[in-house]
Amino acid sequence: MKVLVVSNLYPPDVIGGYELGCRQVVDALRARGHEVHVLTSAPRQPVEPVPHVRRKLVLTDIWSPYLFHYAAPITVHLDQSASHRINAKNVHVLLEELEDFQPDVVYLWLLVGVGGLGLLGCLQHLKVPWVWHLMDDVPLMLCRLGPHLIPAFVREFNRQIRGHYLACSQQLVDEIEASGIHLNGEIEVLPNWVQGPIPEPRAEYLEGGWLRIVSAAGQIDRRINKGIDLLIEAAARLRKQGHEQFVVDLYGHVADPYFESLIHEHHLENQVFLKGRRSQTELAALYPHYDVFAFPTHAREPFGFAPLEAAAHGCVPILAHTCGIAEWLVHGVHCLKAPRTAEAFAAHFAAILDGSVDLSAIGHRAAAVIQRDFHLEALIVRIERALARAARQPRAGAGTPAEAYRMALLAERLARVLLHEAICA
Repeated sequence: MKVLVVSNLYPPDVIGGYELGCRQVVDALRARGHEVHVLTSAPRQPVEPVPHVRRKLVLTDIWSPYLFHYAAPITVHLDQSASHRINAKNVHVLLEELEDFQPDVVYLWLLVGVGGLGLLGCLQHLKVPWVWHLMDDVPLMLCRLGPHLIPAFVREFNRQIRGHYLACSQQLVDEIEASGIHLNGEIEVLPNWVQGPIPEPRAEYLEGGWLRIVSAAGQIDRRINKGIDLLIEAAARLRKQGHEQFVVDLYGHVADPYFESLIHEHHLENQVFLKGRRSQTELAALYPHYDVFAFPTHAREPFGFAPLEAAAHGCVPILAHTCGIAEWLVHGVHCLKAPRTAEAFAAHFAAILDGSVDLSAIGHRAAAVIQRDFHLEALIVRIERALARAARQPRAGAGTPAEAYRMALLAERLARVLLHEAICA
């Protein structure tokens, strides 16, 4: 198949696991003989050119704290419009790539930042078949103005958008549809994955009687809310209960000084460490040296790659029981689950240190199930089938590229006028 992948970012230009997962699938499809092109944004840092990656899209940076704290309201809303709804230049770039490459199917990933609704509308107008890989509530993001879901956007999404979806958890599908957005078409729930060689089974846990706890996030920041503060507070509770033989290592870019202050406030400088950012490969090499991976993430976390990658190395996941990955693993069999509180996580840590949890048995079962059911080599076949089914979609009644571009220009201008009238008039 000829597959055109569209993603807002592409490694080495990344924010988190969404983009890393995209590259892994692209590499796997290419290794299986498919012709794959990637259409993504101009990088935010210098990168080496790669023949199959076209870095032509314009990225609107809606992740900038400066923008949302200090920019004028009209600037914020105009940027959000270009990010979420329509960027006519990006529609033009997509049309050029469709004409040049003539893909059998378009494989969509994270569309925030590149005018996602406009790109979807273009594909719908041309009757180009697509599969959208959802690892977050992206349809909701695209239909928001500020923090609010706009009924008119939802109504038109439901009326016009129909395709094929791969979603990382049923929880994510339920969250999107509970908002009023309908994922019309075919939906398949497909978990996140691990890749690479299968590690050797773990030989030892609690080496020297010490519990080694790890957690990792792309960004350690209260706005992203991965629960790192809860882990620090859990460590404080654990020590107050008389446990001293533990260490907590936290990996990720620290974008908020609050966490270092919290460590100092609880006098945990010798037990909790902010270790900085590591690559996926570097983290994979570190996981065999830890006993548990703590994941007290927010309740609507769609899935998460890191707990899977840790579990593949026998590092037992301790999961917030409401997050998406928790629906795939069984408590006490492949993982431990807990309410998202410092008390609950501290209780699990204490039970492990007290010897009432057989960490070795859970770790070996977790590694076995991850390597069997969650390896990309097993899941890539399902992704191929989804792409092939979509590619067979009839294309009768397709509009023209010229029509699609004219509509994109009109939508962009109309959005700007309406926002100026609403905010500046």
